[in-house]
Amino acid sequence: MMRTIICAVFLTVAATAQTPSVSASGENMRLRSSSVVGGAGNWTLTLQMDDDNGDASLPTSFRRWWHCQIDNVTPGATLNFRVTNAGYSDVILPVWALSADGVNYGSYQRMPASATPTVQGGAQHSFGVTVPPGVAAMRVAKFFPYTVTRKDALLASVAGHPRVRSIVSLGNSQLGRPIEKVEWTDSAQADVGKRRVWIHAGVHPAETTGHLMIEGLFQWLASGALEAEVLLDHALIEVVPMANPDGVYLGNYRTNANSSNLEAQWSAPYNSSQPEVVALRGAIEGYMGTAQSPGSNPIRVLLNLHSTHNIGYPFHFQHVANAGWSPGCISCGVIPAVHQLESEWIANFEARSPLVALGTTANSTLGSRPYVESMCHDRWTTAPGWLGAPNFEQPVMAITFEGTYGRGPDGVTWGTEADYLQCGREMGLALFDQLGLGLTASATSYGAPCQTLSMTGALALQPDQSHALVLVVGLGPSSGLAVLAAGSAPALVGLPAPWSGCSLLAQPDATSLLPLSPLGNAITQVTVPAVPGLVAFLQAIALDSAFSLDASNGLRVQNNY
Repeated sequence: MMRTIICAVFLTVAATAQTPSVSASGENMRLRSSSVVGGAGNWTLTLQMDDDNGDASLPTSFRRWWHCQIDNVTPGATLNFRVTNAGYSDVILPVWALSADGVNYGSYQRMPASATPTVQGGAQHSFGVTVPPGVAAMRVAKFFPYTVTRKDALLASVAGHPRVRSIVSLGNSQLGRPIEKVEWTDSAQADVGKRRVWIHAGVHPAETTGHLMIEGLFQWLASGALEAEVLLDHALIEVVPMANPDGVYLGNYRTNANSSNLEAQWSAPYNSSQPEVVALRGAIEGYMGTAQSPGSNPIRVLLNLHSTHNIGYPFHFQHVANAGWSPGCISCGVIPAVHQLESEWIANFEARSPLVALGTTANSTLGSRPYVESMCHDRWTTAPGWLGAPNFEQPVMAITFEGTYGRGPDGVTWGTEADYLQCGREMGLALFDQLGLGLTASATSYGAPCQTLSMTGALALQPDQSHALVLVVGLGPSSGLAVLAAGSAPALVGLPAPWSGCSLLAQPDATSLLPLSPLGNAITQVTVPAVPGLVAFLQAIALDSAFSLDASNGLRVQNNY
């Protein structure tokens, strides 16, 4: 018994004496250096941030990503982190993924609120955590990482989905990684008249809210949700989930493997040799064509997804309206028609997303025009002949959306992956609204009453996307009995004698009784199920105690989607 106790004490001391070790060689990880000091279950870990690609010539403001792995941690030990050499000063609660064996890791979660960093001099962020029970290793990062591996798994999960027409590579990155584009649509519907939407994320690789939004959008598009199905009936959704895969893999914040800030390349996109810009530029131009020869379904909406520092909630950069816009101008915004479309988009997204609704809109003059939005505006929307004769194309609404690293939609707790996955689903609903789509139904009278019996219908959309149809039947025989006939086709045939003066206007696949009041009226409600393209034909037929028959007009009920 004594030997067992001594052995247990020895093992406990040995475990406590472990010195944590820091590494940053994994995918998406980046540190310049690290050090660990301390003992007796209390350790200080200094993590020095690095420039993208270790390139010291880059601006300090580009130094905004850190991500590493901590092995040999002991449950109950205190880890005091010092993140130094930072290029940002806003307070961001870090995230961690925990492992019991140092091999398999859970999903990234925000650290406890007690780990909210304090910032010294803007360049050092300090916070502490206690190692939870059963944890042998952890990965820690400034914000939720998103890896090339996760992107590949996302694409594999939607490959073969009936609404995914294609997954193609637009070209390769500097290090040979494919830059994929996924096209979503309902291929059973002809492309004629479909509006094209373009969305890309990750031009700045560690701005991961955009990657999460794309994943949420894909979940929604694949879900069979009625609005998603209607959107895909009427649109071609082109999505580049990761525009800068090298930057993501290398753990860069803002640049590609060549240390190029790809967003700035859009100021002269046709002079850029950066392969990521060449790939996106070529695909966009292929869809747009020229003012003399527009593409068959040119892009109508372009969304450029980013993340930003020092702002509390997500927001858009809306471009100032300039009625006097002219080619070659600098810091001159966009024509009013594009500004108006941007206003509609922002309103639609805010109406669908509680998180987006918390933000405020930033104004942009487009500066020296180093953005994909300015390329779309200047090269197509305002090109002579684009909006006017002979093609009368629509303006291109291109806009940047910025996620943030702070609070979630409740305004109190720190934002999560789930918040931005939901934001991606809500982005899909906002596209549904922006393109003027709706889950509408109609009830249209046809034919004529036999005598005085009439029928009208009023429709109301329900939370489950069905419609409630309130039918009012009136001016029939007092205290008589009416039958409501419903069918999938009109009948348009005469009734047999002795009622041959009346016509049957609906093939009665189903019937129900409608007792008439002493005034010859009846009100009833039926449900029109949420079935795209559903059409039904209704008619009321009344018979009084003397067997005198009256038949109403017909009512054609249709789901207009």
